[in-house]
Amino acid sequence: MIAALAVALSLLVAGSAEAAPKCVGAAARDPEQRCVSTTKKVTPTPDEAAITPNVACTRGEVADACAVGVAGGETVAILGDSHAAHWRAAMEVVAKRKRWRVLEFARPHCPFSFATPAPTEAGASDCVAYNQRVIGWLAANPTVTKVFVSNNARLPMAVKGMDYRRDGDVQALQALPASVTSLFVLRDPPTDRATSHDCVRRAVRRKQAPGPACAVPRSRALVRDPTVLAAQQLGKHVIDLSDFFCSKRVCYPVVGGVLVHKDQDHLTQDFAATLGPFILRAVDRAG
Repeated sequence: MIAALAVALSLLVAGSAEAAPKCVGAAARDPEQRCVSTTKKVTPTPDEAAITPNVACTRGEVADACAVGVAGGETVAILGDSHAAHWRAAMEVVAKRKRWRVLEFARPHCPFSFATPAPTEAGASDCVAYNQRVIGWLAANPTVTKVFVSNNARLPMAVKGMDYRRDGDVQALQALPASVTSLFVLRDPPTDRATSHDCVRRAVRRKQAPGPACAVPRSRALVRDPTVLAAQQLGKHVIDLSDFFCSKRVCYPVVGGVLVHKDQDHLTQDFAATLGPFILRAVDRAG
């Protein structure tokens, strides 16, 4: 499934709008090329999504990281927790177009922050030290000038409240070495309900359009992202793709015939891949 989408995306990223299938995944909500997806099918199905692993990456060349993209290309890093890892298919699309080698430093339950996760989160006590090691690696490798960051905006922290988490994120972003000249924060996507996949299954059986039938109010699905607030405070680039998931009122569990989430808060790699061209667009426009 992901391989088939990659073929379509290679056409879209190359700029061949006429050759690329329209309204597949995120492209169905592209404000610059309006289209209407009428499909009532879903790829992958919720059951397929539950057992489909993340896009394969190369491990071992750099400790604690995995690589996608072009071997020997310019090295770029993406930092964060599992909400950095779920962008992997999207970053692979960008990497192949830009001829980048993307190193992913993404440890579950460890946002890129100097704020500490709640003790209930696995590995919480080592998160800040881990992020400091990543910063040290970047300082020792000054050819890595471009860094992306994406964190779980809802992760429980040791101290409650937005200020603690935002301040910790500011400190971590400020600690990046001067060699990092381009910083992009990917806004955390909206979440689904625990019952969303069951709703999608029912809608498909009833031949209903599952996106509208199972939509979640935007106010519930999309929360403030402390890493975005930190980036804005520091005048850094924010890539906000929320409108590819949501209208002004609701967020959709299926967009353009593609299932958005693998579970409540992690993207399917199929949908992530369809977001790749729009990350590329944002990066190119940022210069």
